[in-house]
Amino acid sequence: MGSGATDPGVGGRGRAAPWRPAWLMGWLARLRADLTRPAMDLRILHRLSTLSDRELRGIGLVRADIHDARRAEAGDVSAFLIVRRDARRELRRRLSEPAARQGGQGAGSRIGLPGS
Repeated sequence: MGSGATDPGVGGRGRAAPWRPAWLMGWLARLRADLTRPAMDLRILHRLSTLSDRELRGIGLVRADIHDARRAEAGDVSAFLIVRRDARRELRRRLSEPAARQGGQGAGSRIGLPGS
């Protein structure tokens, strides 16, 4: 019984937290998020810049997207890159629709050019 492991007061556990105003805790949480977001964005950009062009294509990005995200004024790099990836997917889908309707006829339809 002398270990104190069952004592709810050991190490601050079981005691009521000191009084902290909710507005202060909210402000501190926002400050922490604002300070950690840029660091996370830098890590994301660094990791993506180490990928090969083939690996980037595999996740729907190109190297220019990384350079643009680095220069972007938007605060969230990952959101910026997701929008780029989704826009590229949508464009690819739209370009391939005419080829699918034509039944794959003509050289242009094989590469997804509209009106070919």
